[in-house]
Amino acid sequence: EAIMKVVADDDDFKIYTSGATNILKYPELSDKDKATELLYTLEEKKMLTEVIQNKMEDEDTRGIQVYIGNETPVESMKDCSVVTATYEIDEGIYGKVGIIGPKRMDYEKVVSTLQTLMVQLDDIFKKKT
Repeated sequence: EAIMKVVADDDDFKIYTSGATNILKYPELSDKDKATELLYTLEEKKMLTEVIQNKMEDEDTRGIQVYIGNETPVESMKDCSVVTATYEIDEGIYGKVGIIGPKRMDYEKVVSTLQTLMVQLDDIFKKKT
């Protein structure tokens, strides 16, 4: 599962991805063309920024958000699910962590992991202020 971390820096977004090729392990993404398009999306930082700024920030996205299949804003991610967690870095500055995986992922485990991570990140940033 790919993990993306987005940290706001003034009006700019910084996007970090890790583990993107792990998505190729899932049979639903074994089609070469689909996999290539998805990996391109994950590598294309501008496209990910637009996804996060448009679809995923149109709603009140504090806490955990789950986007399954067609709910994801990008065509190449329609065979995937995206689970995101938003945390506060400083007053008015937010970060977002997300996990992208197959639609059959263990949602309970993913949500639990992100909740734990949110608490840890919150503790880290509160100690810095």
